[in-house]
Amino acid sequence: MTSAGRALPLRIKPLDGESLDSWLEALARRNDLSLRGLMAILGLPSNIYHIRPLITDLPFRTLRDIERRTGLEPGRLDEAVAGPGFPLGPRHTERCRFYPRCLAENGGRWLLRWRIPWVFACTNHRMLLQDTCPTCQMSPRRGIPVHRRGFPAGTCTAKIPRAATCESDLSAVRATTLPAGHQLIDAQRGINDLINGDREQAVSVFADLLGCSRWLMHCLTRADLRMMGSTIRETWSDQPPPAGRTTRATPIPAAVAGVIVHYGQSLLAGEEGTAIQMIRELRHRHESSMSIRPRGMSIAQWEQLSEDLRGRFLQAADPSMSAMDRVRLRTRTPEPRLPRPGDPRLAARVRHLPQLLWPGWTLRLMPRRGIQEDLFRGVASALLLLPGEPVRSARKVTDRLSPHLPNYFAVTLQILVRSGHEDVLAAICRLASHLDEHGSPIDYQRRRALIPQSPISPEDWRQLCFATDTQPGDQGRRTSAVPRSMHAQRYLWQLLTGSDLEDPSHRLTWRSRADRTRYVSFALSLPLAQRAALNAHGFRLLQELGIDEPVSWEPPDECGDGLNLPGPRLTDSVQEAVRRIVIEERRAPREAARELGTTLAHIRFALERLDRTLPPQASNTVLSAWQARQRARNVVTAEFLQGEYIEAGKNMRRLAEETAIPRSIIIERARSLGLTVYRTARPATIDEEWLRDQYVAQQRSSQNIADELGLEDMTVLRRLHRLGIPVRSKGVHSQPALIRRLDRSIPRDVRKAVEGTLGGWLRLRRFQIAMKFPSLTTAADYLGVHGSALVTQCQRLECDLGGKLFNRSAFGRPQRPTARGQALLRDLTLDRVQVLMNAALRDDQVPPMPGAAALASAAMRSTTRSAPGPLTPFDGISVERIRISSSTRVLLRVLLDHPSEEFYGVQIRAQSRLGEGTLYPILNRLERAGWLTSRPEDDQSWLGRATVGRGPGRRRIYYTLTTEGRRAAAYEVEHRRVARPRKAT
Repeated sequence: MTSAGRALPLRIKPLDGESLDSWLEALARRNDLSLRGLMAILGLPSNIYHIRPLITDLPFRTLRDIERRTGLEPGRLDEAVAGPGFPLGPRHTERCRFYPRCLAENGGRWLLRWRIPWVFACTNHRMLLQDTCPTCQMSPRRGIPVHRRGFPAGTCTAKIPRAATCESDLSAVRATTLPAGHQLIDAQRGINDLINGDREQAVSVFADLLGCSRWLMHCLTRADLRMMGSTIRETWSDQPPPAGRTTRATPIPAAVAGVIVHYGQSLLAGEEGTAIQMIRELRHRHESSMSIRPRGMSIAQWEQLSEDLRGRFLQAADPSMSAMDRVRLRTRTPEPRLPRPGDPRLAARVRHLPQLLWPGWTLRLMPRRGIQEDLFRGVASALLLLPGEPVRSARKVTDRLSPHLPNYFAVTLQILVRSGHEDVLAAICRLASHLDEHGSPIDYQRRRALIPQSPISPEDWRQLCFATDTQPGDQGRRTSAVPRSMHAQRYLWQLLTGSDLEDPSHRLTWRSRADRTRYVSFALSLPLAQRAALNAHGFRLLQELGIDEPVSWEPPDECGDGLNLPGPRLTDSVQEAVRRIVIEERRAPREAARELGTTLAHIRFALERLDRTLPPQASNTVLSAWQARQRARNVVTAEFLQGEYIEAGKNMRRLAEETAIPRSIIIERARSLGLTVYRTARPATIDEEWLRDQYVAQQRSSQNIADELGLEDMTVLRRLHRLGIPVRSKGVHSQPALIRRLDRSIPRDVRKAVEGTLGGWLRLRRFQIAMKFPSLTTAADYLGVHGSALVTQCQRLECDLGGKLFNRSAFGRPQRPTARGQALLRDLTLDRVQVLMNAALRDDQVPPMPGAAALASAAMRSTTRSAPGPLTPFDGISVERIRISSSTRVLLRVLLDHPSEEFYGVQIRAQSRLGEGTLYPILNRLERAGWLTSRPEDDQSWLGRATVGRGPGRRRIYYTLTTEGRRAAAYEVEHRRVARPRKAT
């Protein structure tokens, strides 16, 4: 609409609360125009045929233009429209109620609030509003009259058959009077307060009433209306049942709307506990077990409800929900909510969760018995992803944080609920809400991606222990034991990343249950100084990675305030009692947990905060060796060794006695300074260039060279080490075939197959011959070798070359070389390759290529299938013997489990898990062989299965084993291994 429109000469102001359509009708009447004619003058769209778009869809610029043309102050018409999004209900159920006396008093002008579905009575006159015109029985003021003439004010403009319009005087209609103090009058006053108050609150309440109206009509009965009078009860009884999924909803009479408002106000504005109890009682009338959405409420209506009302419905259904849904929907909290798909807080929450629940909250949430600690910590941490999660699959939720965990959600929650710890569900929801609202200073997901899985090297661990005067520990002679340095890596990795070392994807995962037990002992044995040093090392590591976060963090204890949780706080003082029982009396931590009435985890966490007195250090420990090395750095200098060892000629033993430093450490120090230490007399002189030529160029062995020089083999080997010459391994690795390298002109695949291995040329020759035959079996016969040997050689050749060389044969399809195999075969025909092959192989290892006759015979063998021989009859069992497949053995096992019973096909299928196309041919074959008999179902049983309105269906066939068939089946099952069918899941 543009601003170029003329103003109306005759004007009239709208009444307080008057609807825009009523004011336009009065303005048209004042200007002697029809309503549609006035709309055309005002520039309103010509495609508006109903009243509702006038009060909900007109843009504000259109209202401003109408105000300018009619001389109204700006914004005056905002009170005459409902605006977009106002919950007036479905268009096909829309109606404009009216009160005749008010209509007469207003001069036939209609109020906007009469169009609201929940305005049903006049509180001034205590009268119910009228729903329809008594003459035409139609709802007035739905459509815009198409006639080009006006109508008297307060008349019905509905179209009726055989006439243009009804034109009945609605101001003279008689209405129903309600007594003073009637519940519906009080309910209407509440609606009026909402209309006169905050618009957003009114829109929310009206939307809730629309959403739960169908459900209330489904649940309420005449008995609930016994205090509202006979008129209300009769109207309620005459109301048709609420529309189903496929039934079109019908308009709600004023009396019914009043009942819905009366009970709806109790659900919306009543005390929370009372409202929840009311919802629960109403739902129990029609629902034996309550689901999330009430029966009788459509999905659209359920989604239309406000969060607060949906929360009350969820809390009412809490006792009937599974424990997972109670956590997912937060029904144990004051703010239950339905999950929102795509909620960004869920993705942010998983980044702030460790794979193992924080220690302090583990103590508070874990029950004393019924579940393993590590499993509970992993599952409880994954449970923090559940609040607000739209996915109901526990496996999908767990995989986001800990894919290695078993599907233990439901079992863990059942243990908590059955042990009376339902407040743990509320605590889980509170922790998740705290992470959503306040976040966490630690991004565990980033840490698991950036922090190396060896956060402290063995050398750093040793230096850390030496700095704190503690033992780093070592393996000693127990080569299978895990060193303490790895336990330190595990401790730091868990501390920084919160990872679960039960996860097999971690390099530091437990190797066994005993390994985990040793780690727990390690963590308990750490002194406070060593533990603080590890924490400081972890903080430095975070700084190096650019992670500005604390080493560890836990949600505040206030998240559990007011909840009766099974465990104590981590700060509860039991440390002195634990010191007395575990450290002083040397009793097991489990006994301390039993005596103090707490969990074993609580005792362990208390022990980690106790400082322990270390035993005196022995002289032969790693710490003592480190201290000796520190002294050696100050005493055994290069000048000291030059004067005492080289010039004075003192040996290492004498230097150790003079300095009180172990001889091995002095030798270690001397070698670190680049000094050659001789343990025996000075070695013999060997020409280094000659030795290099003989050992490297001539490929002579060290023993051969030592024999020539009259020395020991070890003397030659030590000189080779000193010259930096790589020493070849003794035995087969020193053979020329493993050492020799082919010329670069030889094709690469040939070199890869031959160099560094034995039998390479033989494998290439046999591969060359085998590719002439249709299968490896016929090729093996020609070569005079066992088939498995030829298969192994071909597989080894493919492994050496790192690729597939040929496609294996099948019956009727010969083997064929791949592209790489064809290239290899071409390389083997080269003259220079053939010369090397003939030189490397003996004459008996180079068979000639097969002729045409050998190849034709092999081709015939590969395309001829031998027929199976006849079956050996049973000895003493008079039934025909048949071939027993795996499916037949499964069926026989099922029949033998109940030898004297009759079964029909569906029963056998359920127990054997065999398909219909597999089962019935086997049954027919067994019956023909005399193993079992069959009979059709008798008439009485067959006809007794018939359902009302339908026939009995197909007649069942019952099968049972014969006496001889039972013996034959037992023989076959006993002499063959049979896997029992899996139970149906």
